[in-house]
Amino acid sequence: MYTTYLCVFTNKSVFSYAKDMSKTIIYISMTLDGFVAGKNDDLSWLEPYMGVDYGYKEFYDNIGAIILGKRTYDHIVQNWDWPYGNIPAFVLSNEELTNLPQNAEVIQAQGDITDVLAQAKARTDKDIWIGGGAHVVQDFLNKQLADELNVTLVPTMIGNGVRLLDNVHTAGILELQETKTYDKGLVQLVYRVKSAS
Repeated sequence: MYTTYLCVFTNKSVFSYAKDMSKTIIYISMTLDGFVAGKNDDLSWLEPYMGVDYGYKEFYDNIGAIILGKRTYDHIVQNWDWPYGNIPAFVLSNEELTNLPQNAEVIQAQGDITDVLAQAKARTDKDIWIGGGAHVVQDFLNKQLADELNVTLVPTMIGNGVRLLDNVHTAGILELQETKTYDKGLVQLVYRVKSAS
């Protein structure tokens, strides 16, 4: 049995893999050409796949806290009902949050993301979900704070928008743990972030 690796070569140290029982997981969907949002944060490319069961409930049941960027938070509260129930949601923002959802625990988080992650871990023994957007994902990868990268590839190309890994400048090796296929051509890749040494 072969182990598959995805290498990201840059000029800094490698990712580390935490050995805690709980994990810090980047869980996100991406187009085949590498985008997590289109121009002006358009997500209409996801609409044809909204009814597909791609293991979200199983993943969500193991989540104890969520970390989001303000741009992602604003997009959610402006377009949908709050989807995360009463799970603590830490929103990275230097600005006061508006449109706070009812019956939800939304926490404005400022400062270094290492400290924010520590706050989230202090609230739960379950996994921490790094929910986006792309810049938040990049920050967690660059600071070697992610244990797992779970990407659902959506079989569409949009040509422009926000790329998932545009500003990742920390070297790392990702060990493929699992590959799952779902209806309508969705493919989920689960990587463990590990040391290259």
